[in-house]
Amino acid sequence: MDLIPCLVVGCGPGAPELVTPQARGAVAAARLLAGAPRLLELFPACAAERLSYARGLEPFLQELAPHLGLKPVVVLVSGDPGLASLAGSLARRFPQVPFRRMPGLSSVQLAFAEAGLDWIDARILRAHGTLPDWDPAWAGHAGPFALLAGAPGAAGFAADLARRLGRGHLWRCQRLGLASQSVARLTPEQLSAEGCDPLSVIILEGGQP
Repeated sequence: MDLIPCLVVGCGPGAPELVTPQARGAVAAARLLAGAPRLLELFPACAAERLSYARGLEPFLQELAPHLGLKPVVVLVSGDPGLASLAGSLARRFPQVPFRRMPGLSSVQLAFAEAGLDWIDARILRAHGTLPDWDPAWAGHAGPFALLAGAPGAAGFAADLARRLGRGHLWRCQRLGLASQSVARLTPEQLSAEGCDPLSVIILEGGQP
């Protein structure tokens, strides 16, 4: 029997108006809708069974497993499924299941748009659970850096990185796409003093290697 593909759907930053029509169509056809509570709330009219990612990754994967491949399942992720999302964990945990990724608007895209900067040569770093380790290759990267915040100390890490690389300004882009969005251009010292919201992207402006 052929397995039914599972759709991993990007929901953007969490604002209803930034969810794509393609994503809404996929959700309408789902028989099981799974994801974080705030993403499930984006689709109040969906009649599918719901599975909430509220108790951690392992319980979520265990509850999801019996449904995969047997009926239309949609797993909701924030942003885009190709950037620091649950999609990779699903593919590694269930290699026999066909997964299809449906793109969404990434917070990194929104951050660079708000800052008025190109990001074709950006280096993207992740600080969700823990802070990244220093990579000597960063010293030779002249383009911008984007740090996905979340871990305690992310603002301090970004400020220290800026000083180490000789970058004079950073953009603190908080809660992008939401009503409480805040975007500010700061010095490393200001960012260290003020910190950042866990839902933030911090951009280090490009410089010279």
